[in-house]
Amino acid sequence: MGTRSRRVYLTGADGMLGRALTAALAADPVTAAWPVHGVSLADFDITDADALHASVARFRPDIVVHTAAHAIVDDCELDPRLALRVNIEGVRNAAEACRRSGARLVYISSDYVFDGRATPAGGYRENDLPNPVSVYGLTKVAGERISELVPDHLAVRTSWLFGGTDERVDTVLDTVRRLGRGETARLVHDQYSRPTYTVDLARAIVFLLTRDQPVTGTLHVANTGTASWYEVGRAIQALLRPPGAPEPVALDECGFLGARPVDSSLHTGRLADLGLHMPHWRDALRRYLDALGAPDAGTTAAAAAAVAGPSTEPTKDALG
Repeated sequence: MGTRSRRVYLTGADGMLGRALTAALAADPVTAAWPVHGVSLADFDITDADALHASVARFRPDIVVHTAAHAIVDDCELDPRLALRVNIEGVRNAAEACRRSGARLVYISSDYVFDGRATPAGGYRENDLPNPVSVYGLTKVAGERISELVPDHLAVRTSWLFGGTDERVDTVLDTVRRLGRGETARLVHDQYSRPTYTVDLARAIVFLLTRDQPVTGTLHVANTGTASWYEVGRAIQALLRPPGAPEPVALDECGFLGARPVDSSLHTGRLADLGLHMPHWRDALRRYLDALGAPDAGTTAAAAAAVAGPSTEPTKDALG
């Protein structure tokens, strides 16, 4: 594939990862000239097969990157039918569009495909058996199976994304804003994974799309280092020194509707073998705080207050 121009079709283009991937494709010297067409719910519902097929047919992509998903875990428990429609029918529609157009499918999956009860040393590897404990996790496993029907497909599993602009779905942003307002941020201290910056994930996807030989199958992509959200909150506190403080809360005290894996850390050895070593989550967090408008992160409470947005009550998923 190398430097040859590719046409990239992106679903969920207005989402946290979609925006980061659009920017990464434009910034990389290899992909800067690649035609990219992003679609979101404002254009059409991903569960509308006819609309998606027509849109893909018009653009004639070489690659479809499917980031669109219903990813709020408790909302999936409350409305499983909607979760099935978006996370399974939507993937089926994308896979069929790829089959008709001859495009490759890159599907974004999740660490929540694992139960986290007996995490292997170093984290889950790509060939470890999924065993989801939530409706959301079940739908992501189903999406992986559907994506396998597309030749040369790639399923990218990632974890605990941050880097967006909506605190309802970004635990890091929600924590920064709460602490900046002088509030207490209740964060789970006994659930673990690998927090991942969307900018780093997007750059990794670009890296994978530009290999001379297509990277296929399942691949784990996450920042290095395992942490709880409480540890992340403590790191934010140390960097910004805001007026608020994180408070540890146990997973079983949160009242979540959907179960969460206790430790769903992903092993990223296959990615490293391909030549890409992901930064540590602490380094990623520092860069994200810089991007939020705190270039001197680690000096004053004003840095946290500078990014404190309006007081919006987040979903419970912001706790974990």
